[in-house]
Formats: sequence, C-alpha cells, structure tokens
Amino acid sequence: MTVPSPHLTGSAEPENARPPADADVVVDEHGADKLVVDHVTVEYHTRKGTVHAVSDVSLTVPRGSTLALVGESGCGKSSLGRAMLQLPRPNSGRVMVDDTDLCSLSGAALTRARKMIQMVFQDPVSSLNPRRRVRDIVAEGLEIQGVDGGREEIRRRVDSALEAVGLDPEHAGGRRPSEFSGGQCQRIALARALVLEPEVLVCDEPVSALDVSVQAQILNLLEEMKERYRLTMIFISHDLSVVHNIADRVAVMYLGTVCEVADTESLYRAPAHPYTMLLISSAPTLGGTLADTLGEDSITATSSELPSPLNPPSGCRFRTRCPLATDICATERPPLVDIAPGHQVACHHPLQENR
Repeated sequence: MTVPSPHLTGSAEPENARPPADADVVVDEHGADKLVVDHVTVEYHTRKGTVHAVSDVSLTVPRGSTLALVGESGCGKSSLGRAMLQLPRPNSGRVMVDDTDLCSLSGAALTRARKMIQMVFQDPVSSLNPRRRVRDIVAEGLEIQGVDGGREEIRRRVDSALEAVGLDPEHAGGRRPSEFSGGQCQRIALARALVLEPEVLVCDEPVSALDVSVQAQILNLLEEMKERYRLTMIFISHDLSVVHNIADRVAVMYLGTVCEVADTESLYRAPAHPYTMLLISSAPTLGGTLADTLGEDSITATSSELPSPLNPPSGCRFRTRCPLATDICATERPPLVDIAPGHQVACHHPLQENR
C-alpha cells in the first residue's frame, strides 16, 4: 500500500470532523513557538468501538528546534504526527504553524498551507509511488502548489532538492523507486518533502526500517537539512538511543496522552515519570541498556501488556502497569505540571518524590 503524499489535496479530513476548540494555548508574541498543538484529540471509529489514538494533547515547539515524540508502538505518536498535517483532521483541537490554524482550513486553502509542513514517512519504499519516476515523485508537490517559472523552475528546484540529499539528478531522476535501496528511497522521500521549502518537517520513524549502517547517514542528513532549510522538526521514534542524539526536547507518550516533556539531557538524566524510566531501563545499547549507560536506576512494569486504546484505563492510563500506582491513579487523570523550568510531568507520584 502506497502512503498518500501529504501535499496531494486538502480533502483528507473526515466529513464529520468537529470544529476547532477554543484556544487556551497562547502563541508567543515574538514568534518563539513555530508549532503549537492545542488540545488535539484523534479518535477512529471501528466496528469494535472507538480507538482513542490521541487524547487532549497540547505541545509547543520553538522555532528551529527538534521535538522528539517517543513511546511504545500504539502510544499515539504517529497519529499525532499525522494530525499535525490533517491526515486526517483531528476530532478536536488546533494545530498552529505561526498564526495559521491548519484545523480551520479545508480544500484549496489547506492544500496551499501544507507547503509549510511536510512529512517523511516510516517506510521509505511504500511511501513512494512505484509506477512513477523519481523526478516526477519529487516534482508532484510543486505541480500541485503551482510554481512561478513553469517547468524550468520546477526542474531546477527538483534538481536542487535531489542534490541536497546526496543524489545525482541526472542519474536518479529517470529511475523508479524499485531501483534504489531503502536508504536511497528515504533520501528521495526527504527530497520530496524539502522541495516545497517547508518550515516544519515531521519525521515518522525515518530510520527504523533501515539497516543500522544506513541509519547514521540519514540522521546526519536530517541534521544537515535542518540547518540548511532552517527547519523546525518533529522526530517520531521508539528508539531512545537515536532520540538522545538528535532531539532538543522530548515528549513521552503513552496510550494517547503525554506523560512527560523536558529538554533531552534533563529527561535522560532525571526522568520524572515511571513510564519514562521504564523506556530508558529497557532501551538496548552496546553496553547493556540506556539506563546502564546513563548510570540511572531501572524500573520494572507490573505488566508487559499494553491496554487497548479501545478501552483505556480510567485516571492515569499507565496505572495498570505502574509499580507506584495508588487509588488516586485510578480515579483522577494527572495534569501535566511543571516540576522544574522546562520540565513537565503528568504523574501523581513523580519519581523525584520516591528517591
């Protein structure tokens, strides 16, 4: 199955999407926050019931920074990333890029706005149309948006984007995705996103499908492109070792909610949420686990089974696996509160109180 390109049309939102929620997240007057996610909820209706993929999530991403979304498979991080591009439109909430609320747009207006925010998908092979040539794949967004200068300008920008990601336009442009390796396909996908000169780039597990030997190359390329294009980046990953090297800040997600947000060094040095500590304790490295490498204590979940998003637990959603859970955890959902400058946690029993 080929993943649809995020710049194709403005019709990806469901017809019954609810209008945006009233704001209570304020964008900095000086433009410090490039991206604001304001009380976003994403739900999918299935024959078995409603999947609560993202539940009332609010985040801010400063201009030029990289925010990592981390968590186990099924935690909602990819659903949140797609919601930022309105793929599909959230059931409620706002997604602001500067002063533009993407959730309030539809049709042609949404299509035009999507050039501001682009996405690199997890599987570099299935995200590219196998029937089209590379030059046409990369040019597609420009053709949809309309570019002054016609075909000549489109060709110039496609060549520039391919060269930027380390591909020879003459050699690669006329070939199809099946003729390239996974790492090369991810470079093509990155060129497709960058050719529109976006301001925000959402990377959904961009290296997880690649060989370890290729992962470092793509991560270095992302860092290079971030500086070259002055990007604000969302980096979605389950690999905390990768995140440690690329992110400025980290938001930890569990079953559709954000349980901790902090700058990268603070979060790895002093995690406050039991789930964050569980992730660090279980992240493998060459020397054992990431907790061993960082000199952190470890923690063990009371259950290895992730609850179903069809019927998430009441109160704190992590309580059914948390060794610190008490009665209040079952009845009250903990708010995301500041425990230090720039460090927020949603927990009735943060780890600092139990050390």
